[in-house]
Amino acid sequence: MTADITPQIQEQLNLSALLLKKNYNTADLSTWSGFNSEDQMQVKQAKRLLKLNGITSGLHLRNSLQRYQSGQMVSHTFSKLAAEFRMDTTTSFDAKYNAQEHPRLKHNYKMVWKYRFTLKEHLLIGYELSYYIYLMRLATVVGFIGTDELLLRMEDANETIKSTFSSWGAFHRNVCLGDEFVLGATEQDNSKFPGSKTLWEHYQRLYVKHADWFKTWNK
Repeated sequence: MTADITPQIQEQLNLSALLLKKNYNTADLSTWSGFNSEDQMQVKQAKRLLKLNGITSGLHLRNSLQRYQSGQMVSHTFSKLAAEFRMDTTTSFDAKYNAQEHPRLKHNYKMVWKYRFTLKEHLLIGYELSYYIYLMRLATVVGFIGTDELLLRMEDANETIKSTFSSWGAFHRNVCLGDEFVLGATEQDNSKFPGSKTLWEHYQRLYVKHADWFKTWNK
């Protein structure tokens, strides 16, 4: 990467900071990728994270990016369940919930029921576009995407995010809810998960360490 990271670019990179920190806690958030491309161990880690997402080539990357950008990865499933649950009474929902045996799906049922109206419009697009930028940052380490394309795609995602959410807090809450929906993890509860590195915990740490980054929501 040869282009300078301007304050505007840094702000757009910060849209993926929470996910990058969760998946690679020692990431340098003030760099393009968060990784040192001269360190082969860090390059190996970036490749591993990409592979976990089924990405081993530039084509795989762009296929994944298209799915995240269009809402196919998470929002579609959430929307389908939410539409179904909006037609349910508490009694009929409880019957569906109790009939479900898989713990992760039970969690998702409970979560969608809770947010079936409040997330009707925006769904989990904040999470998906944050992940979209996160994947691109990883991909720069191994050369699957260049600076010019990254900037164009990131600016496009930034416009959607900024027109959808009204603050960093609202955006990051959507990111955390998306992560929770995908992984089936509960919201942060230190009494049950002391020291666990959930996205909610990284959220709190990020706002302490980089408070200045998340004060102003520039549209």
